[in-house]
Amino acid sequence: MTIATPKPVADAISKLDAADREAVEAFIDELKGTIADLKGEESPQDTPSAESADGFSNDDGDDEDDSGDEPPFPPMYESGEDYDKASDLKMAANDLKSNGDLEGALSKYSEAVQAAEPSALLYANRADCLLKLGRPRAAVNDCNAALEMNPDSAKALRIRGTAHKDMGKYEEALKDLSASQAIDYNDSAAEALKFCTEKHVEHEKELAKKRNEEKDKLRKKAEEIKKAQEEAKREAAASASSRTSAGGMGGMGGGMPGGGMGGMPGGGMGGMPGGLGGLMNDPELMAALSNPKVMAALQGMMSGGAPDMAKMQELMSDPEVGPAMQKLMEKMGPMMGGMGGMGGMPGGGMPGGGFGGAGGMGGDESDDDDDMPDLDDLPDLE
Repeated sequence: MTIATPKPVADAISKLDAADREAVEAFIDELKGTIADLKGEESPQDTPSAESADGFSNDDGDDEDDSGDEPPFPPMYESGEDYDKASDLKMAANDLKSNGDLEGALSKYSEAVQAAEPSALLYANRADCLLKLGRPRAAVNDCNAALEMNPDSAKALRIRGTAHKDMGKYEEALKDLSASQAIDYNDSAAEALKFCTEKHVEHEKELAKKRNEEKDKLRKKAEEIKKAQEEAKREAAASASSRTSAGGMGGMGGGMPGGGMGGMPGGGMGGMPGGLGGLMNDPELMAALSNPKVMAALQGMMSGGAPDMAKMQELMSDPEVGPAMQKLMEKMGPMMGGMGGMGGMPGGGMPGGGFGGAGGMGGDESDDDDDMPDLDDLPDLE
């Protein structure tokens, strides 16, 4: 059923001044909308349009630049002062709108806008038609013009808020709908506000979830970096320990299998049973053997596979190497006992038995023996 403004009423309204006429027209327009709602007619602006996005948008860009498939925005006021013509066009537009002819109403509203300087209500009414015709961006444009003229226009705020909701701009919709409800409560706006609030809550939850996920990623990355650093420190410490352990008697005569001197089986001297473990337990001897100079001297002395007596005599006079060799021979004396002295050395060889069994070096005493240092004259390291 269509609702038209009775001619006597329209005539009476046309005789009013501009301010009174606008107030009466606004009341009639609101009244017709209420009647339509009571008859169960659903207003398209109460239902999200097909363009409404499921996501949360807070786009502040220009609506005209993002018009999508919408037609160009209707013309805005440029010039004109024919207020009588504008009044007649507005009345005709209101009638067409009440009868459901939104396209016709839009056309009349646009003519009225160009006939004379429009009011905020005229822009809001045209925005209402645009929104119901599925043109939310154009509706926002008209509402912006209306709110520039009257920032407290509840209708312009309500229509713009609904348009933002249909475009998925729930944050902006919340602001406009909340403001409109504070000025003039409306049931349809309350439903739209509830819908936008729920979307806002969902969006905040999603943002919180993303923030937590980012924090977890950063935390895991920090833990991985810390773990890698700790592993690198452990590897460096193990490498340093390995290098330290590789010191000592290593490298003498091709290695010290069993803990003995280079290449000597069983860990003893010349195939003798037993090991040199006792030597390794002497702290003074180990301290001497840790001296690189001492190790190099011993290694050079054994380079031929057997002790080089000439080198030995030379090294015994060295203040660093001599005491170490003296200590070594004293410790090895018990293991060498009973094997005889070294040929050509008076007194049966070196103290403690010396390097016994090293025959072939001449068994007769000679003047060369005088060149050998008396080991008893060397300082006692014990």
